[in-house]
Amino acid sequence: MDETTIETMNEIKENTEQLLRTSTIDNPVETRELLQKLEASLPIAVRLNEHGFNSLREQGKNINNDIVLQVDSVLYTGDMGGILCAIECEMGSDSGKEVLMTSITHLKIDPSHPLAEQIKRYQKKRLVSMAIADIGKRRNKFKPQKKKRGFAG
Repeated sequence: MDETTIETMNEIKENTEQLLRTSTIDNPVETRELLQKLEASLPIAVRLNEHGFNSLREQGKNINNDIVLQVDSVLYTGDMGGILCAIECEMGSDSGKEVLMTSITHLKIDPSHPLAEQIKRYQKKRLVSMAIADIGKRRNKFKPQKKKRGFAG
């Protein structure tokens, strides 16, 4: 990883506790515990799931969906991104290595990994919580307006 990437990740890590305290999507205690366990068990073998593969492809990143990738670092970005994983990988013959940041919800974890079940639970809870939060936002947009009383202009 280049120096700028490392500095940015360190800045975000310094804000982790504040982000956890203000999270409305993730359980702060469970997420903190998972982050600590993830950091202790790095590197972690992963593959992109369909959503992660499509997301990177939309960004112009051409990655073979069959390769096993390796998570080198994790950090917490709050409600916006949850647990992000840094993956250094080859981007083709011309590009060389590049660090990709992707949400842990976009990854498939090796089922033999000791944290696989805990990660799957986090992924499922986060996706459900995000869907509920999204429904609430959309509902407010289309909520019927009460008729105003008074003089019509």
